[in-house]
Amino acid sequence: MKFVIDKTTFQDVLQAAINAVPNKSTIQILNNFALRLEGNFLEVSATDLNLGIRAQVEVQGERDGSVVINARKLLEIVKSLVDPSITNVTVDVQDFLATIQWSEKGKASITGFDASDFPPFPEVSEGEALNFGASELAFLAEKTAFACSTDTIRLNLNGVYLEAKDGIISMIATDGHRLGRATIEQEGANLTNGAIIPKKALQLILHMAKSDANVEVRTSATHILFSTGTTQVISKLFEGPYPNYRAVIPQNFERTVQLNTTEFQNKMRSVLAMANARTHKVRLQIDGNNMELSASDPDVGGDSREAIAVTHNGEGNFSIGFDGRYLSEIFSMCKSEETIMKMNNPIGACIIEPVGENLGFSFLLMPTHLNDD
Repeated sequence: MKFVIDKTTFQDVLQAAINAVPNKSTIQILNNFALRLEGNFLEVSATDLNLGIRAQVEVQGERDGSVVINARKLLEIVKSLVDPSITNVTVDVQDFLATIQWSEKGKASITGFDASDFPPFPEVSEGEALNFGASELAFLAEKTAFACSTDTIRLNLNGVYLEAKDGIISMIATDGHRLGRATIEQEGANLTNGAIIPKKALQLILHMAKSDANVEVRTSATHILFSTGTTQVISKLFEGPYPNYRAVIPQNFERTVQLNTTEFQNKMRSVLAMANARTHKVRLQIDGNNMELSASDPDVGGDSREAIAVTHNGEGNFSIGFDGRYLSEIFSMCKSEETIMKMNNPIGACIIEPVGENLGFSFLLMPTHLNDD
């Protein structure tokens, strides 16, 4: 195998593929890139057996072939070529010895392996397909992935749930304390079964896809395939079933509170600085059209208070507690001027939504217990 490739292009494709290489694997072959050349197209693949990346770039091909080569060492070599006069790199593989040459006297050699030993990627090309603009996929992911669990037992909560029915595509994520749901409309969109996508796979394809690119998504019973341009990300799905999230979302509310998004964020930031380092608990006390935010830390013996004008619909005064970090994070994703909080009681789920038409996302946050002190 022999080819000539633009140095920057080579570095970019290796940098993308390295995301699928495990940090340290006892399976030696997984610490490598698989390089395959056919004509003027080079394919670079990497996998940790749960997630794989396959990218294709155009090169000046001289001799078809394939090799498996140490991933981090190859990337390190190419990244070290910082001299601006180095524009192209020649890779020549003979008897599994890869020679990387960048100047008349500058070169490095790495011993490779037979590419036939590299794990094949699962076939997902026949699965059900959805098509997104990269910005649409980014919107769905941004409003949901933050709520993924890190629980090592309930792995089905570690991912983002994708479903499509009757032209509505939804993504949902929850860790049991908070939930994010986002939807877009797409004519004809439908998936027979939902898919629980690992957060890392979603983040990787969004990182690789250009903002104006299209992303095709295909699912099978066990895997999901993202394709954008000449790059593919394939990932195992988390095994389900996904919890019935609809069952925990209240449909009716006894009170609503509407307030200025930015003002609330600023005041929350001030109060949160004095919250307990373990619980991050913040109390919201609603009295008519006024809300008092407060937090205290018995470990250091202090507290903090702020107030904000709100539009309150509901009977009587009301107190509710939240993890201030979670509440602040949710408000940071509500880009509208006003945000509305919908509640029933101090221990029931609170729905938080931006105020506006057809914004397509909402959040659920469970309260924390308040002590009467």
